[in-house]
Order: sequence, then structure tokens, then C-alpha cells
Amino acid sequence: MGVMENSGHDAFPGWMWMLSMWMLVLRLGSRSGSFFLRLVSGAERRLSVCPGSGAGPGASVARSALFPGAMLAALLLGASSSAVSAAPILYTVTGGSAQISVMVGGVLVGQTTSPGLSGTLTLDSSAHSVDSVNLILDPNLQLMLSAPYGGYDEITIEVASLSSAPGFGALSSPTVGSSSYTAVVGPLRVNGFWGATDSSGTNPVVSGMAIGYDVSSLTAVVHDGPAVAIDGVTLNTLNGVHYGEASDLTVLASFSVTALATPEPSSGLLAGWGLAMLAAARRRSKVRA
Repeated sequence: MGVMENSGHDAFPGWMWMLSMWMLVLRLGSRSGSFFLRLVSGAERRLSVCPGSGAGPGASVARSALFPGAMLAALLLGASSSAVSAAPILYTVTGGSAQISVMVGGVLVGQTTSPGLSGTLTLDSSAHSVDSVNLILDPNLQLMLSAPYGGYDEITIEVASLSSAPGFGALSSPTVGSSSYTAVVGPLRVNGFWGATDSSGTNPVVSGMAIGYDVSSLTAVVHDGPAVAIDGVTLNTLNGVHYGEASDLTVLASFSVTALATPEPSSGLLAGWGLAMLAAARRRSKVRA
């Protein structure tokens, strides 16, 4: 059998085909777009040359058959390219620690380390910004106090997280160095629970006390890698008046995020690419029929 012919008109005019392809080049960028254009042009030449036919009808049918798959492939390539080269990127925190300090009237009375961190960070290396924060401490962190506070000499941070609050964003222009940048961002919110113990047994054990503390800003230093350092964030304060103390108690944290997992291409993206290739192959077989 010969090549299928159009029913009276070109199903996808050549000028529209070329215009669409050049629009895709502009969308994908000069480098990846040019590569895609060469790829599609080569496929068009192979599809349009069929046994026992001229180039005209075959080219028209080939364009019509190849265009949907080409459009889908271009969109997938564009999504993949933007995910890799541009920002922001949502990272999963896979390693790090937090230094926790307890201050009373400006005097250090307790300190401990959270040996692990979890959560996520959204970083934009091209804009030098921190776009979201969600850091979670290890549970049940115990802090022994050098002097009792309100009758208690041990504080337990049962659960605590530091997360972006509504309206979160950059509060000033970033400071950019040769291998790092510094971003001041906010606001944030600390949520969690704490407890306290009196080692003498005089006061009852306290547990499940809510933490809900608003953090106006923090300063994050983002190093190549990436790795992130955040110093001096207030996690909670206790009003001394409520505990019979002359000074307030403040809990501070300094975070060191040393390992961030880079997101991989989604299975949906790969599946879409496969479907586009299958559709192109099927249309090619119909044209040659």
C-alpha cells in the first residue's frame, strides 16, 4: 500500500510546524532547544520519506503524526531542565546537628546537642535565597541545669520543630561570597512540647507543655555543597514571674545542616517520556502502513 494522504488539505501546515518548533527552542533555551530541534527534524525526514511516494504528502502526515509526541517530549524536557538548572530546589535534610543552650539572665545554665536533624530546606543558589525552612530536632532532648529554675533542674525538649510561617521570605538582600551566601529570612514558628523534672522529687514531673514561639528572623549561611549554618535561634522563653524567678529562661539553638539529599526526577516524568516515545512509534507505523 502507498502512503496515507491528507483529505484535501495539509493537516499541519509547514509554516505552523516550524513556528512551533522555534517557540520550543525559545522555551528550552538555545543549547537544549537546538538539540531538540535537530532531533525532531531528523525524525521528520525519516518519517516523510516513504516507499512509492513523494515528499509532500508524507511530510504533511509525518508532521501531523510527530507533533503531539514532540510537544509532550519538549514539555517534559523543559520540566526536567528547569528542575536541574534553576531554582528553587526542595532538599531533604539527611544529616546535621543542633547545639541547644539554656540561658537565665544572660548566664549559660545548661547545654546539650541534638545529634540528628530531619526536615526540609528550599534553597535557590541562583537567587542566593532560602525559600522555606522546616527543621526537626531529635525527640526527648534532656538539659541538666547548673541551678534549679522554678524548682526544676532538668528540662526535656520532647518535640520541637522550626518552620516557615505565613509571609516567610527574604528580609534583606543576601551577602554573597566566593563559596557561600548569607540570607536573612523570616518569620518562622517553633512548635513542640517540653517537660521538666525535679531531681529532689519535691515538685511533680511536668510533661506535654506546649511550645508555640514566634521567631521574627534568622540568619542562614549557605555553603557550596550545599551545607547550611543557622546560629542563635530562640526556641522558647519562660517568663520568670510565673516560676518565682527574677529572670526569664531562654532556650537557644544553633543548627548545622551538613547533608542534604538532592531530589531525583519523578517516576511520572520518566513514565511520560516513555508514553511520548510509544505514541511516536505508533504514529510512525500508521504513516508507513
